[in-house]
Amino acid sequence: MKRFSISDIENLTGIKAHTIRVWEQRYNFFTPKRTETNIRYYDDQDLCMFLNIATLNENGYKISKISQMNSEEINQLVASLKENHYNTNIQVQMLSNAMLKMDDEEFDEILSTCIREMGMETAVAEIVFPFLRKVGFMWQVGTINPAHEHFATHKIEQKIIYCTTQFNKKINKQGKRYLLFLPPNEHHQVGLLFAQYMLRSNGHHVLYLGQNLPYESLAEVVNYYEPDYVLSVLTVLNTDTDVDDAVSKIKNAIGQTPLILTGSLITSQETNKEEKIIIVKNIGEFASIIEKLNMSIAS
Repeated sequence: MKRFSISDIENLTGIKAHTIRVWEQRYNFFTPKRTETNIRYYDDQDLCMFLNIATLNENGYKISKISQMNSEEINQLVASLKENHYNTNIQVQMLSNAMLKMDDEEFDEILSTCIREMGMETAVAEIVFPFLRKVGFMWQVGTINPAHEHFATHKIEQKIIYCTTQFNKKINKQGKRYLLFLPPNEHHQVGLLFAQYMLRSNGHHVLYLGQNLPYESLAEVVNYYEPDYVLSVLTVLNTDTDVDDAVSKIKNAIGQTPLILTGSLITSQETNKEEKIIIVKNIGEFASIIEKLNMSIAS
């Protein structure tokens, strides 16, 4: 059994410790356990209940009404909210709860159901990316530790990779050749993996080189593979490298090959807009670019 202090519960749920104490006194929500030295703590079941209460509270249910429900009623109400797959706020919250509990099966079930009900592109655009932005914020303010972030991103990466394998037989011999990579100091692959998914689902050829690729290696592969386009995602760079410097190094490595760039560092600030650089601000833009390429293939 795991033990959580009141400060742990505050960090994991966003409910202030003072509020927790008020709820305990006013509504008799919880009776904290005590160690042999009389230090209060909460267990796994308490954490789940706190997360459910926070979910209901954030979705318009007043604490006075929640307090009149028993644990089974609260669980059923949260489960009914979860069934509304187009309620992006609740789905993001449910993924967050599963991440905080590090519940592998629950996280996978929520993610898989959203993809099945909404389709991959809509689920990633409206659920996964907002969830990852929330994870980034929670990590910055210390609500979660790196293990939580690794757990969530790896689960998402695995799901996208699995869905991408379904298109192995859909390659169009007339499709464009794409080289996908992340430059040095870039490790977040979700955006790049999703770009691969979209390209493969549209019949294009993809050479996926993954994260943290040296610029020298990029140049060698471009000369060998001769891609029609190079695509990269800029999300996190170290303090010694700015965006324009990274873009310049990529351009030097790939020569005259057109470059497609996306990612928060690209969409959040101005970059040098050269003739052969295509800036993708969101999934919708990328989808329209792919559609245009498909039209060129058909013609």
